[in-house]
Amino acid sequence: MAELQRKKQKSVGTICKDAIMTGISYMIPVIVGGGVITAIAKMMGGYNIGDTAAEMQTLAQVIFTIGNNLFAFAVPCLAAFIAYAIADKPGIAPGYAMGVLAGLMKTGFVGGLVGALIAGWFVLQMKKIKVPKALQGIMPIMFIPVLSTLIVGLLMWYVIGVPIAWLMGIVTGWLTALSAGSRFVLGAVIGAMIAFDNGGPVNKTAALFVNGLNADGFFIPTSAKMCAGMTSPLGIAISTVLPWSRNKFTKTEKEQALSLVILSCCYVQEGVIPFQLKDPVRLTASICVGGAITGGLCMMFGLESPAVHGGVFSVAMTSNPLLFIGLWLLGGCITGLLYSILKRPLAEGAEDEEMENPLI
Repeated sequence: MAELQRKKQKSVGTICKDAIMTGISYMIPVIVGGGVITAIAKMMGGYNIGDTAAEMQTLAQVIFTIGNNLFAFAVPCLAAFIAYAIADKPGIAPGYAMGVLAGLMKTGFVGGLVGALIAGWFVLQMKKIKVPKALQGIMPIMFIPVLSTLIVGLLMWYVIGVPIAWLMGIVTGWLTALSAGSRFVLGAVIGAMIAFDNGGPVNKTAALFVNGLNADGFFIPTSAKMCAGMTSPLGIAISTVLPWSRNKFTKTEKEQALSLVILSCCYVQEGVIPFQLKDPVRLTASICVGGAITGGLCMMFGLESPAVHGGVFSVAMTSNPLLFIGLWLLGGCITGLLYSILKRPLAEGAEDEEMENPLI
């Protein structure tokens, strides 16, 4: 009851946003697990092992089948936990069903997301129905999951899913037919958004789009996302060691920048935020340019990454590891060079002031 009261106090938009973020947080380990396992299989049996995996004769084929089937659970997992975040445990079964239907109808992650939101809302309404005390115990176990899955499932199949499937078909055709120039533009937009606020809302919006495409089997945008995100911390670290920028960073900032190299390798962008807060305009411009060029080149060269996270630990799983590393270093150098030029020298006494106030 207290949980329901808290949900009432939130706006519909906030509830939906929180539910989607919950679903994504549960979906990502499934995508990462599937990506890593299939990548291991590709390293053992070749990048095109998926063409012969159905034979199930070699260890690599078996491993690929395990990872590939785990991938199939990405959208159902997303949908199940979106519905769960809205309606608690009674929402899991209908949410999961909407995710499965999304796969059958080829509506992708968009269909699973929309279906889960509707299923969660429907279950929430059913939970408000007053029933005799004798039926209260079996309502969340039997009646709510069965009725909500049946009703929302039929609604999804005959009404809601049809236009979504049509739209996703257009998007799929567009993505597969993109020219090299168009791919570069799309990758540049993804890379700039990922770099823009280092884990903020713009970054999460781009990540949601890319992770959804990954769940639907489009792995090229994933490389643009991860490689571009890795350039920001590396670029700031590079900018602190360039000869002409020695008087532009304090001793503390230079020490902090050393840790950014490690964070870059791990695809952790949040370490850039302290630098961004001190110099938001010039730093944001620098990391967006580096991220955009990196993301654009990843898309233009068709670099695939089945893993949505992992940094250098998942480089071996990409379609061209050396190209990924090269584009990462290129983006980092562009970011570092640009920021070292744009950043202004320290004001007189800035270093001394920092020493006197180390917490500032």
